[in-house]
Amino acid sequence: MARVVFWSPETNMTGNTHVAVAVATMMGISHKASCLIMNGHFNSRKIETSYTPYYELKESGALENSNIGIGALIRLVVSNKLTADVIKNYAKPVLKERLDVLYGMSGKDKDQHAQMHDSLQYITRKADEVYDIVFIDLPKASNEQYIKDILNDADIVVCIVNQDVLKLDEFFDLIANEEELKNKSKIYVVGDYESKSKYNVVNIKNKYRIKDPIYTVPHNYLFSDACNDGNVIDFFYKNINIDSKDYNGKFLFEALNIAERILELAKIKDV
Repeated sequence: MARVVFWSPETNMTGNTHVAVAVATMMGISHKASCLIMNGHFNSRKIETSYTPYYELKESGALENSNIGIGALIRLVVSNKLTADVIKNYAKPVLKERLDVLYGMSGKDKDQHAQMHDSLQYITRKADEVYDIVFIDLPKASNEQYIKDILNDADIVVCIVNQDVLKLDEFFDLIANEEELKNKSKIYVVGDYESKSKYNVVNIKNKYRIKDPIYTVPHNYLFSDACNDGNVIDFFYKNINIDSKDYNGKFLFEALNIAERILELAKIKDV
């Protein structure tokens, strides 16, 4: 059992959700671990609309249905009725017995926002009891207590940065000085990566004297389109056996590297 958080120390980093979706989907397709992907954002639909077209979710009423997803679980927390074994009843399978999606909250008022902050840590802990891996796409920075709490709870934190020298100059210092990350298993990832950039992985490691591995999720407009169209699962299945040097193959290969590193750090075997 492992809680894996996708997070950036600065609010202006980009690509966190795409990294989370890519890695969680690859884990579900390539391994037998039972996984849940959810977000810690309020009123965000980026994860669920990556797996189901937005218009389908809207027409079905799923986006406003408070009887599914995290909104329903929060009500169970508030009434002291949430147990680990019921969580799967409120999540949507997108890869049978491999990957479920927990829909986000539809509400927009401050009371619901506060309830999510108060309940999210407990929900992730309960989910961790019934899934091998819980992927959490967490808001950037750590200026709110619930973010600190979930970072502190995490077994693995995937720390995401972009190829921007101003961000890179601060990134590793921010990670090193984040109290909740002390002695925590971390995976460094450059999101929306361009290998031909001056700030490629080799140069980043040399410039900032980083000894730990740095992983990448390459820029891929076809994957971005798949996220926008709700066709991520189709994108992966169509490309899963493609050559790793191909445009799409390189993307999947890098996502697989991160998934396998997560398994290694989490000590999950034979999956």
